[in-house]
Amino acid sequence: MFDEIYCDAVLPDGRDPRETCFQTKSFPDPCMCRYRITSAGRLIDSAGNDLQPDGYITFYTVDRESDDGATSARAATLREYRARFSSGQLQTIVRVDQDRVEHTRYGLASYRWFEPRSFLFGDPDEPFR
Repeated sequence: MFDEIYCDAVLPDGRDPRETCFQTKSFPDPCMCRYRITSAGRLIDSAGNDLQPDGYITFYTVDRESDDGATSARAATLREYRARFSSGQLQTIVRVDQDRVEHTRYGLASYRWFEPRSFLFGDPDEPFR
């Protein structure tokens, strides 16, 4: 399972993240919930609750378009990012290099938890989408 995350903050590679649905497995027990990194650098859930995270959230998507705009399954590439939060405020987002061997484990140290709303089951009042 996974959760979905939308990002309104600027990405380090200059890509426009708006309307891109990223996936994440950074939260314990991913349960098809939706989150958003706001342009102000806060992490909120689908009910608008500020989760005030400390630590790292990794999120990714698959690009199915080549640079010339043609769609091809063979041209699919993974784009992965890591966002660092401190006291609930976004500090940085970096692009993860897939070819580099990581010896550091990244994850969340803490975050506020509210009753999850799953997009899979059509929970009401979801502001995303």
